[in-house]
Amino acid sequence: MTFEPEQPTDGELLTAVLSGQREKFAVIVQRYQLPLLRLAMSRLGSQQEAEDAVQQTFLNAFRWLDTYDSRYSFRTWLWTILINNCNRLHQRSARRAENEIGDSPAIEYRADDAAAEPLAAMITAERREHVRRLLTELTPSQAEAVRLRFFGQMKFQEIADSLGCSLPAAKARVRKGMIRLTELLSADASEAGRVGEHIHD
Repeated sequence: MTFEPEQPTDGELLTAVLSGQREKFAVIVQRYQLPLLRLAMSRLGSQQEAEDAVQQTFLNAFRWLDTYDSRYSFRTWLWTILINNCNRLHQRSARRAENEIGDSPAIEYRADDAAAEPLAAMITAERREHVRRLLTELTPSQAEAVRLRFFGQMKFQEIADSLGCSLPAAKARVRKGMIRLTELLSADASEAGRVGEHIHD
């Protein structure tokens, strides 16, 4: 019978990094890279922008590590940095899009462009965009809470700490956000059903 070696805690890794063992920060990156990327993708919708946000988050965390308050969850601190970076990227992209309206030449669509992508990838992208669109229908506070809960896999107390609200408020935001998402999904399903009826008539 084999036993897997016990993984160091976040606190142990942070202590090692602060004591000069900077290579230990790579373990933190490996531990949190994918969860952070999922959360960034849910906010930004762009793989490149999400990767940029995550990379900047780790850089910020490394630079500001001596300011981290160990009384709070390290994961919450890391997620908060990511949210701020995502918000900055989102605002910058929105400003760039506004400046480019009317200045960009029309893009010619070719049928073989779509055919060049695997069907599975197209479906995945469509679903991802659909979820992002539905989240924009929520209030900003509800959308952020839902992202943290289901994409960031955070506990309610961590959500409260990250958003700077009380525990009951965090739970209420997630609950109301999920109720609204359910309503939107039901409306979409009904609309799809009506379209299907017209197709088969």
